[in-house]
Amino acid sequence: MKLYIDQKNNVVTMHEATNEMKCFEEFENSKPYTYDTVKEVENCIHPVHILLNTSMIDEKWIYMNVKKYISKQDRVCILPFSFYDDTKNEADWNKQYAPGQGIWYRSNQDVFYKYGICDEQIVWVNYFKDTVDEMKMKILNSSILMLTGGAPDLMMKRIKEKKLKKIIKNYKGVMIGYSAGAMIQLDSYHISPDEDYPDFSYQTGLGCLSGFDIEPHFRRSKIQMESIEKVKEEKGISVYGIYEDGGMIVDQGITCFGKIDLFQ
Repeated sequence: MKLYIDQKNNVVTMHEATNEMKCFEEFENSKPYTYDTVKEVENCIHPVHILLNTSMIDEKWIYMNVKKYISKQDRVCILPFSFYDDTKNEADWNKQYAPGQGIWYRSNQDVFYKYGICDEQIVWVNYFKDTVDEMKMKILNSSILMLTGGAPDLMMKRIKEKKLKKIIKNYKGVMIGYSAGAMIQLDSYHISPDEDYPDFSYQTGLGCLSGFDIEPHFRRSKIQMESIEKVKEEKGISVYGIYEDGGMIVDQGITCFGKIDLFQ
C-alpha cells in the first residue's frame, strides 16, 4: 500500500489521501519532508542523532544537554524492536512495553514529560500487532524517534523484516538511541563479548552515521579495551567509549557530554 503526505506533513494511507497529496515514495525522492520543530541548516532539514546508554533523558545531566533539540510540540515514536528471543508473542511484548504492565513502559514514556510532551503525542510501534503500513505511519508522523536498548542485532533483523530500514535511515527528525539503539545508528558497529554475546563481531547498522564506532556501557574492562584496539586496527576509525553517565550528540559535528573517552 502506498503512503501519502499532506501539507502539514502528516502521512496517511492511499484510502485517506486526496488529489492534492503527494505519494510519499515520490516525495521522498525529491524534497525532504519537514516538521516545524526540526532545526534547519542552510534551508535544508537535517537529522540529529543522540547516543546514550540510558532512556532516562529527564535526568538533569542529560536534560541540560539535549533540551534544545526537544520541544513540547514534538511527536514521539518509540520503536522497541530490541527485545531478546524469549519475547515470542504479544503477551510477552506487553509484559515489557504495554502501559500499566510493561516493565520498560514508564522509563521510555514518562521521560518525555519533563519536556512538556504529553501521552497523546507519544506512540509505540508494536512488533506483534501493527501492520507494516501502521509502523511506517507512526514513524513518519513523528519528529522524535526513540530506539530502545537490548539486542542490537535482533533489532536490525526486525527492522529489515518489516522493511523499515530505508525510512529510519532517512529520518529527518531527532533520533534518540540508547545502548543497542545507539549502536545501530552507525553504518557498522561492533559487539564486545559479554554475558549475552560470547564472541566479538561486526554488525551492519542503519547507516545513519559513519566514520567512527562506539563502545556503550564503557568501564575500561580488559575485554572492552581489546575490542576497541581491534576496531581501531582493522577499521582504521576512532572509537568513543561511552560511560554510563556519558552521551553524544551528532548535529553537523560530534558533541560529547558527561564522561566519554575517545580512542584514535
